[in-house]
Amino acid sequence: MAALVLGVAHYIYQQGKHQWSRGVETYIVLEQIRRAERLPAADLAFLGDSSCLMGIHIPTLLQAFPGSDVESFCTIGFVGPDGYGAMLDKMIARGHQPRKLVLVFNPIQYERDPRWNEWANFIRTDHFEAPSSLSFPAGGLEYIRLLMERAVYNPLPGGYAVYYGGKDQFISTIWREHGSAIDPNRMLDIPSLQAYKATLPGHVFFKPDPKIKPYVMNAEFEMALLALSKSLSKFDRSKVYLVITPVNSLYAQGGPQSFHTEAGERIAALLGIDRSQFLDTPDMMLDIMYAHYPAHLHRWSRIIYTEELAKALADRGVLGSATDD
Repeated sequence: MAALVLGVAHYIYQQGKHQWSRGVETYIVLEQIRRAERLPAADLAFLGDSSCLMGIHIPTLLQAFPGSDVESFCTIGFVGPDGYGAMLDKMIARGHQPRKLVLVFNPIQYERDPRWNEWANFIRTDHFEAPSSLSFPAGGLEYIRLLMERAVYNPLPGGYAVYYGGKDQFISTIWREHGSAIDPNRMLDIPSLQAYKATLPGHVFFKPDPKIKPYVMNAEFEMALLALSKSLSKFDRSKVYLVITPVNSLYAQGGPQSFHTEAGERIAALLGIDRSQFLDTPDMMLDIMYAHYPAHLHRWSRIIYTEELAKALADRGVLGSATDD
């Protein structure tokens, strides 16, 4: 009987396809693609890496610019500039392109690994699934495991399980917060923004750790930027803005002049956008403002950073004047 069940499961497995990867990163990418497909054109949209996903709080921008429609479709650094361009291409093809666009990069992704290009390829080709390849009985066992995963509560890993619980709760947060999410690996014990701000006095910037390598753009990253530039040729470049998200001072080897100012100017040039569209935002922030991952602000510091971003957007007239604090 067991052999018969495995045989049937293996047959079904061979006829179908399975998601090529599972985990938080995959959930992020697939859900942001779904949102980009289903939502109407926004006044302002963000495309970029997880420093944007976890560090730019869209509800704060909506509060700062009442009546504006703002959405984030930010994913992860693995997707990279080419992948962000692929998402923009799909928006344009459906007539859902935003009126204005902000591209967001953290210096941590400047040294791009060519193996990450698979993420962009999956987005461009819609191949989010891979052919079933396991032999009997492993294929049958895998199919049964996938059925169980769908049927039984399946918590996310580590701190994500503590804060969100399972996949569905994580996805619902992304939708509810207009494309934003929380890195849950720090400051969950602080009950409010005001309580967090009360902890900040006395904290200072750390000197950069000498073991940290400077952030330097490699050829792979620049090639990905050129691919994104081709996508921007279908968009009005005068309505494209650039943000380089801040670095934890502990990781700020090379100095902000290098990884923020000069790098931002280089990225703007490769994308064919004017230097004036590189928004003036903080280049470094305190270590206590970061979650576990060095590019992710935590739940409260992302609001502080977004308030600074709102001022930069208002100063450039991207969405009008931000409301007073």
